[in-house]
Amino acid sequence: MTDDALRLLRQDPHLAGLAAFPFGFDLSRAAHGHVEPVRLASGGPLEVVAGDDTGGTYFLCADGSMLYADSEGGSGIVGSSADEALEIFVGLPGWHDYLGLSPRDGAEKILAAVAETEDELRECYGFDDERTELRAALGFPERSPVELVGMLYTALRRTEPDFLLINGEELLAYRLLDELPGPPLWEAVLARGHADLAGLRAGERSRTRWPRIRYGVGSRCAPRSSTVRTVTPACSADCSGTRRGPR
Repeated sequence: MTDDALRLLRQDPHLAGLAAFPFGFDLSRAAHGHVEPVRLASGGPLEVVAGDDTGGTYFLCADGSMLYADSEGGSGIVGSSADEALEIFVGLPGWHDYLGLSPRDGAEKILAAVAETEDELRECYGFDDERTELRAALGFPERSPVELVGMLYTALRRTEPDFLLINGEELLAYRLLDELPGPPLWEAVLARGHADLAGLRAGERSRTRWPRIRYGVGSRCAPRSSTVRTVTPACSADCSGTRRGPR
């Protein structure tokens, strides 16, 4: 867990400017916070460190992981540390376009997708020289897009169950950023030793939810599934000793 790159950006206005444009990691936007009050479902602390020009926000979690929340009710872990997240952003300036990719897609498909996105970006602005400069200044190796997409995929897989984001006022769960299927939430929680989630059905497949979190009908924070549901475990205790939602 390191944040050396984040520290360097905070110390050097020129590097901070490069990170803000063309790579969409703008430290100056941290002062504005997120578009709405949010908190982790686990109750852990969040620190706003940057934002982007679409209204998205970058948070640091207590363990150093970086969480990104967009302005449309999606969120996910995008790096196990600030350094890893920044390496992904600099190496993949169009990283939002790769949320549906996984290492299983293979190098050919990943490289084709990255080439298409980067060619489109080059039509609007240059980033190659800036990427070379920022990589060198921050000490990032020149990794292949395939490796970087793999790093992003692995980070996103860590979002459930500990880093699910909740609207702080309405207690609505943010959907996950990626478009990829994952194991039911009960499997992830039971694997961590939380046997008190036995009330969750083994057949449940909708991904973005915690016990006692209600998704508002028609809410932009509702899960991708067209069926809006409330999940209520058989037990009365919270899953890990912290409040997960309204009683």
